[in-house]
Amino acid sequence: MDSFVMASARRWCRRLHYSGWSRVLFLLTLLLAIGFLVRNYWQVRDDSGTREEMSNIGEKKYAQSIQELLAQGIDEKRMREALRHKAEEVHRIVKERGEALAKEEKAKEAQAKANVVRTNIHNPKFNPEIRHTWKAAENAAHDGIEDEKQHPEYYLTFKRLMEAKKCPACFGESLCEQADVGIVTVDIADKKLQHKGVYFGRFKNTDVVAKRLADKDDWRRLDEFICQNASVPTDCDVSDMISRTILVTDDVLQVSWLQNAWKIAHTRRSIALEACMTDRLAELIKTTYDENANGKLSKTERAYMLTTLLMNTEAAVLKHFTARSEEAWPFPKYLGACGRVIFVESGGKLLGSTLESPWKERAKIALQLLDMIDKFRNGDPNWLVIFFDFRYDNFAVNDYGRLTLIDFDDVMLIDRKKSVTEEKTEPCNLKCFKAFLAEVEGYVMISDSYCADVPKYSQMMYAVACVRLLSHLPEHVSHPNPMDPKPKRDTPEGVVKPPGLLWGPPEHEAKELEVLLRGCFEEKVAGGRLEAVEKLRALLRRNVK
Repeated sequence: MDSFVMASARRWCRRLHYSGWSRVLFLLTLLLAIGFLVRNYWQVRDDSGTREEMSNIGEKKYAQSIQELLAQGIDEKRMREALRHKAEEVHRIVKERGEALAKEEKAKEAQAKANVVRTNIHNPKFNPEIRHTWKAAENAAHDGIEDEKQHPEYYLTFKRLMEAKKCPACFGESLCEQADVGIVTVDIADKKLQHKGVYFGRFKNTDVVAKRLADKDDWRRLDEFICQNASVPTDCDVSDMISRTILVTDDVLQVSWLQNAWKIAHTRRSIALEACMTDRLAELIKTTYDENANGKLSKTERAYMLTTLLMNTEAAVLKHFTARSEEAWPFPKYLGACGRVIFVESGGKLLGSTLESPWKERAKIALQLLDMIDKFRNGDPNWLVIFFDFRYDNFAVNDYGRLTLIDFDDVMLIDRKKSVTEEKTEPCNLKCFKAFLAEVEGYVMISDSYCADVPKYSQMMYAVACVRLLSHLPEHVSHPNPMDPKPKRDTPEGVVKPPGLLWGPPEHEAKELEVLLRGCFEEKVAGGRLEAVEKLRALLRRNVK
């Protein structure tokens, strides 16, 4: 047979005029093809024999099982029916499993294709003229995403809200495990404060508030910075790339760097805490994020800390004052974070909801507000808390009447060791306060000398609180508010704001209350405001007993 094949091959080579190496290559190729056909033939034959043998074995075992069951006295008809149902069930399970595996494989291929498309569509190496082709391919691979953009209310989920997959480029992961198993829940459908990134939920038996603390554009700018600083495309995996950036190095803990870090994620300065940053404040924040208290921050801890400082320092402030400090502060308790959401205890209803409450209840809240300012000024030997944004939406009152501050965007921590005397030697009223606010507005250029002088204006927190939240006097409730250095232009003149918490006092307290509210707002001599505040607190104490 072989000699016949070889002779035939030589004749074909002579007919085709093959000679030399060409003839050798032809013969080798022919032999390989013949060998391949022979191997397949025997393999198919062996497989058929194996299947037939297995089938025979299966039939024998099946018949043997029947005989054994019959020997035990089981009805043959019922037994065969049961076996048939069992076989059908097994067949169904195998079929469903096969279909599920096929779907998984198909989904993986689609995701891989989408990832390639998403990477290439942003690659500057591609010609802009053909970029629309990539965009069309991406849209075809993500029909669901397009539908989600049109109907976001149907697709927003708790997990997407937290974005835990981007950690450690996030606030932390201390509550992620509880969120995964349902111990922490959030009502995504409640959209009352969605525009502020605020949602309500439950943690164990406690009402909680989930806060995003920054809008999606700010987060997008942070993600782009991480990718650019890691020298990779701007749609990179930030959870992996943040460890390769400057954000996890000692360079970012320099005061000069932290004071300008807001530019990374924000188009305007909106983080007050960093405006008067000092080495001691940086060390305080570093200690707050040292979870194992070993004096060193891991790369993950540094990533949590810098993400907080770049996006919104509320998490750091609450973590220090409510989780680390031994003092009780009028802030909601910090519970933890998962991804790009922090969780705090609910403060209750907004302060404005108490304006119709009885006088005694409103007097208690007003007293708490003045005590809160005193706490800001004198509650910590190392730090002075400065806050001037006294609005009804920034405070909450719980079911027990406890008042808490719930918005920390404008909270500043002033290092007492870096500041001068904390009291002015001459009266400070509207004119001097507006000059102070004009310098601090936007927190764009803050000098060390300015930060050292901030404590001199700390008593103005009483003035702002009195005129914005407490006073019911006609000159204080008119719009524009005398304590707004730049009133909103879109608000018509003559619009009256809420009457203030202290409206409708008892007749025997009315005249004294008016005098003290005016003294709280405007002092005649240095120290006059503080004296009026002390008398106002005494009046309120008399009325809440």
